[in-house]
Amino acid sequence: MGMRDQSWCASCGAGMLYTEDENVTCYRCDQEEYNKIETKSSKFLEYMKIHLISLEQDKDETVSTVGDESIDWHFIEGQIVATKHLLSVATDIMNSTNERYDNE
Repeated sequence: MGMRDQSWCASCGAGMLYTEDENVTCYRCDQEEYNKIETKSSKFLEYMKIHLISLEQDKDETVSTVGDESIDWHFIEGQIVATKHLLSVATDIMNSTNERYDNE
């Protein structure tokens, strides 16, 4: 048994098969990092969905107070279209990688 028989995880220090890469991480640390990314992405998409609901409520309130031909209504409608587009793109990106998100 020499120095080249075992390597150590750069994150947690767990022993693993030898590799020349000094920054390699073990399977457990790789999975933990993946789960952090997935959670952050999902939280951001949830925030965008909540923001979309808020915009739709603002649009309804604007229609009931000043009508649907006001500048405010068109401005809010533009934000709704943009938010829906960003949600769609973000969901497509997540679904094309290992992350999954249901945009229902």
